[in-house]
Amino acid sequence: MNKQEYEIMFRFEENYWWYVGLHELILSYINKYSKGNLDKKIFDAGCGTGKMLDMLSNYSHTEGIDFSEEAVFFSKKRGIKNIKVADLNEWKPVENNYDFIISADVICSIGIKNDMKIVENFMKSLKKDGILILNLPAFEVLRRNHDKAVFVAKRYNRKDFVSELKKRRYKINFTTYRLPALFFIILIKKFFEKLSKNKKEESDLKDISKTLNSILLFFNRIENFFLKKGLCLPLGSSLFVVLEK
Repeated sequence: MNKQEYEIMFRFEENYWWYVGLHELILSYINKYSKGNLDKKIFDAGCGTGKMLDMLSNYSHTEGIDFSEEAVFFSKKRGIKNIKVADLNEWKPVENNYDFIISADVICSIGIKNDMKIVENFMKSLKKDGILILNLPAFEVLRRNHDKAVFVAKRYNRKDFVSELKKRRYKINFTTYRLPALFFIILIKKFFEKLSKNKKEESDLKDISKTLNSILLFFNRIENFFLKKGLCLPLGSSLFVVLEK
């Protein structure tokens, strides 16, 4: 990710509807599987500027890594302590170590050499019945200038990714696309990017009014409600996956 994007992420993670909706969905699954037991060990693999770890502070042990020194700087600025700079390609999993592993929009990154090898390492590092939660960018047709700015190398198709997981005999608890409306909005935006021949590498994160942000978050929370009930959406801008060891 471009260095300036981390400062933008740090500023937006607190209130921006996209981040809030994703973090609330992840937290709901952790709360669901922990069943009120806060004595859990949680690892955020590619923790960015640390908001997810901040939201998990009630749990007994949380830790995170990120490849970027800028990301770790901003995480520490947020007050996160158990965090360090590390490369997932070189990360050596301690087997049966974590109750939960989170990795949001990380294994898709340009610096990742083998995404499925990293998933394999995540599964090794989980305790028995441990949970891996992944969020990934979906559909190659949505690739655009934003992807260049945040160093997205790969977008995922649910059918293909689930097939890869099944080959490895992983227990798949839940998979779905997220944010179907955003799928069409991005397609329209991409169309106009091509018309304008805009080659500027910048993310889609832009300041919006508090009213619009509240409306978008409201609809995101409605979607999250149904996802938590097991609804599987046929398309979206992201792919959400929950695996169990």
